[in-house]
Amino acid sequence: MRAGNSRSFGLIIPDLENTSYARLAKLLEQNSRQAGYQILIACSDDDPQIEMAAAEALVSRRIDALFVASGIPSASEYYLKLQQSGTPVIAIDRALDDEYFSCVISEDFGAAFELTRSVLTQDVHSVGLVGALPELNVSREREQGFAMAVKQRGLPTTLGYGEHFNREEGRKVFAKWVANDQLPDAVVATSYTLLEGILDVLLEQPELMQKVRLATFGDNRLLDFLPIRVNSLPQQFELIADSALALALNASAKRYQTGIELIPRQLKVRT
Repeated sequence: MRAGNSRSFGLIIPDLENTSYARLAKLLEQNSRQAGYQILIACSDDDPQIEMAAAEALVSRRIDALFVASGIPSASEYYLKLQQSGTPVIAIDRALDDEYFSCVISEDFGAAFELTRSVLTQDVHSVGLVGALPELNVSREREQGFAMAVKQRGLPTTLGYGEHFNREEGRKVFAKWVANDQLPDAVVATSYTLLEGILDVLLEQPELMQKVRLATFGDNRLLDFLPIRVNSLPQQFELIADSALALALNASAKRYQTGIELIPRQLKVRT
């Protein structure tokens, strides 16, 4: 199997309802079109079987390169075989092994450290982390950055992981803490979709808004209008899309470059 000159790219993302991935998909589509390429988009729902089926379907269309934010635990091994069959792979948002792949990602460990530290005020005596899919490298990096920030203060932590990065799982984890009277003084969400579930609980029990400080990966303008202040970590989507497309165009011209390009996040503190 060989990648052809179809003038098309493939894109696999976990969730089109996630505003971050939707924004990135739109930018990649626009940029690809301007470069004379169409882009074929598939959604994996962070299900490895769905993702692998999508990858094989896209490769069968003889795409020139494949962008992927993978939810497969052994993703590097799987995509290396695919790449060796002739289709260049560019990892976006979630890194693959940079010895073999081009990767464009936002910083996770240091970003999680700074985000967590932003809510560690003097009146915070316990901290929780709401995440999903702990086996993914991106989840490990964010948990490690969180743990490093909390360790400096010597505070007790509570970790809660859902099965998917979505609103329902965020709600489930946070509601369990509330029901068990284990709500930490501050909570960090590892994705904006998880935060949406937390906000659902707070809307139902608004008295909790005075008891917890919040911070999240991702961002949305609506956070500026909430009665509760939420610190956030927006990504620089334009830079990610520009870098990823440049790598794909080089790859389609037989100039594939391995390595990681780290795009810094921009901490937004709401006071």
